[in-house]
Amino acid sequence: MNNALFLLVLLLYVGLLAFVGRITSRGASNATFFNANKNANWLLVSFGMIGASLSGVTFISVPGWTAASGMTYMLMVVGYFLGYLFIASVLLPIYYKNNVISIYEFLGIRLGLESYRTGSLFFLLSRIVGAAARLYIVSMVVQVLICDTLGIPFVITALSILLLIAIYSASGGIATIVFTDTLQTTLMLVAAVMAFYFVGKAVVPVDRSYVDFLSSHPDWRFVEVTGAKSWWRQLLGGVSIAIAMTGLDQDMMQKNLTVKHLKDAQKNMVLLGATLLVVNLLFLSLGIFLTEFAASTGITATGDKLFSAIAMHPSLPIALPIVFFLGLLAAAFSSADSALTSLTTAFCIDFLGMKSNGSTKLRTRVYVGFMVLLLGVMLLIYTLKSESIISTLFTAAGYTYGPLVGLFSFALLFKRTVRGWAVLAVCVAAPLVAYQISLWVPQLGYAIGFELLVYNGLLTLLGLLSISKRA
Repeated sequence: MNNALFLLVLLLYVGLLAFVGRITSRGASNATFFNANKNANWLLVSFGMIGASLSGVTFISVPGWTAASGMTYMLMVVGYFLGYLFIASVLLPIYYKNNVISIYEFLGIRLGLESYRTGSLFFLLSRIVGAAARLYIVSMVVQVLICDTLGIPFVITALSILLLIAIYSASGGIATIVFTDTLQTTLMLVAAVMAFYFVGKAVVPVDRSYVDFLSSHPDWRFVEVTGAKSWWRQLLGGVSIAIAMTGLDQDMMQKNLTVKHLKDAQKNMVLLGATLLVVNLLFLSLGIFLTEFAASTGITATGDKLFSAIAMHPSLPIALPIVFFLGLLAAAFSSADSALTSLTTAFCIDFLGMKSNGSTKLRTRVYVGFMVLLLGVMLLIYTLKSESIISTLFTAAGYTYGPLVGLFSFALLFKRTVRGWAVLAVCVAAPLVAYQISLWVPQLGYAIGFELLVYNGLLTLLGLLSISKRA
């Protein structure tokens, strides 16, 4: 496939997003940027959140998961759904009752300024790492498909991707993203379905159905009884990750808070959870097809490299590489644009005290600052070259989101107060202790999996209890 064609597709795609961004950002203010004036359609928000939830990490990493772990990731997705029900029934009513723009304002109301700033700080850290990982995925694909043959270094590729995202999202913020994410989710799902069909057609015998082939495949296993991916760990990890990375995450909740009425926001979360069950099953099933195709054609790529290697195979339809590229762009851009918006929103409101009528120039400078930070982290990830970004991402989330779980749990469960910056010390100490425990427990025959997030949150909660006083 000619790299010039991929470049043309990229530019046309960004041009379309820029056109949507120009329309939706007319007369944009800080209120438009932060919460879309609380006037967004809940169905559009829900559909767009599918793309933001999946991201390029899911598009690339989840299909590669099946080779090592079968369909066990689905138990995590079931856990996500249960976590979304908790968000809808417990967290959203609290956010709407307190009329917050940044969800960490709730920590300030309950626990004071120091807890408020600490919660927002850990969100910023978590989202910077997560967004950078997602952007790294698409940047690497662009690097391989376009830039390597042109002699363009990775740093220029990564910077260009960030600038392209800024073109359509920097002005309108969340008001623009509600619409662009809807478009991007559509493209991503179309790409996934087409890849599923074409790769499946290449590996499934003509006398067998797709369902029969998948259900009889050795990787069609959903439950492991023991080990780091045992069923209860996957389920518990899924629940905790959903609550932390969605319910306690400004990026995801900012979209919900653009909806005027609480009931509509709750419907949004339930629909999102149900849809993700179907979509992730599709991606994992695609992973089985990819594994079989690789085995039959001698492709040695594994993990995150598997999907892209097969998409470019000459025996598959010529349209598949373009479909794959568009789907990946859509998945990555839909999470990256909202990450930049939420990072900007959290910093402006939580640390600068900016209001809806504040300076848009200052907000833009903050936006650019986070672009520079994301670029730096992407370059760091590039030097590490992890085989599976999704596993690395969830491990990092266990440490960075743990303090948020502890802070919000404390605020919800106990009528006690914490004052002073000792709360920051607790939130820094908990992940360090959790890390030391993860190194020690294998001596007992137990390896901590994705449930690390729960243990980290519990350590934070116990630490907060030790420094708290009766309200």
